[in-house]
Amino acid sequence: MTAQRYYFADFVLDPAQRQLLCGSQQLELNARYLDALVLLVQEAGKLISKQRFFDEVWQGTVVTDEALTQCIRNLRRQLQDSASAPRFIETVPKHGYRFIAAVSCSSPAAAVEHPSGQPGRRQLLWHLTGQGALGAAVAGLIGGGLYGLVGAAQALATGSQALSVLLVMLTVTTLIAILAGAAVSSGLALAKMWLIRPSGQQQKQLQLKKLGYLLLGGGAAGLLIGAFVSLLLQETFLLFLGRSPAHITGATEGLIIGLAAGISYWLLLTARRAASRQRFNCVAVFQAAVPGLLAGLLISLGGGVLLAGSLAQLATEFPNATAGSLLALDAFSPAQGFSIAGVISAMLEAGLFTTGLTLGLTSRLQRV
Repeated sequence: MTAQRYYFADFVLDPAQRQLLCGSQQLELNARYLDALVLLVQEAGKLISKQRFFDEVWQGTVVTDEALTQCIRNLRRQLQDSASAPRFIETVPKHGYRFIAAVSCSSPAAAVEHPSGQPGRRQLLWHLTGQGALGAAVAGLIGGGLYGLVGAAQALATGSQALSVLLVMLTVTTLIAILAGAAVSSGLALAKMWLIRPSGQQQKQLQLKKLGYLLLGGGAAGLLIGAFVSLLLQETFLLFLGRSPAHITGATEGLIIGLAAGISYWLLLTARRAASRQRFNCVAVFQAAVPGLLAGLLISLGGGVLLAGSLAQLATEFPNATAGSLLALDAFSPAQGFSIAGVISAMLEAGLFTTGLTLGLTSRLQRV
């Protein structure tokens, strides 16, 4: 047996220590079944014939096909897998089985240096945070591009610098999206990593527990980053301009969007269980976007603001600023009460953010 550790989804397989781990919990497998799993994982993507199982796992002991069938059934139960919609072990009728999940492995030195398996968990945290932030950055570029083009068109009409408007909007929205995306992604990643799967737990109970963890992680991260950004902006305006806008995006908006991101991520993870791999089709985009769109609607109806509303508030507080006239922000101002423009902008911003972030998080699952 090799001394390498193998990582797939939430699991760590350690052949040297004879362990299969899910989070911090060791799953129970007898020696034959563990050997069968090691064979499948080491040959991930390849068809393992029934005869090879008999030769390498049972090592010449005469057994029936039913013994192998029972072995695979037990492995699927421990991995929370399904024969009809496999994520890990695929049946090739009349021939054998194939391990279809993406697998990564650590070096023997890493396995010895960190016997607890924490490098894999830390690596997972960094990967998920990075992928979520990258997805959010793409969303920020799209949103900033839309707002920037509106401002650039207005600038051209008034003889102002259109390119400057576009570049500033792209930069501001992308930086905000990266900061918020990294925070919410790390919260969701930690929630997912801390979820323990007790052996024999019903799948419905597991999914509800996972949703609770993701709501907690996403909501807490959104609340904290919203509060931090709001405090930072208010103190910056007080320092340089002597007064701060009374109403800009903050902790409440961050909490709602963090909760929406948790729901989006849960929907995508749940849908992934019904297929061998996640595909970026219209259904996945819809599942990722709808919670964000509803969050934007809730924020707007509750009197909250996101980027467009915050800029509108700045334009109201500082009427001599050029940005207010360039972006025609009066329609977005919370001081105007309910407005279609304000609702649409909030829904657009929240929907783009949750879509980019959660699709970014699940994209990592295709290539570990």
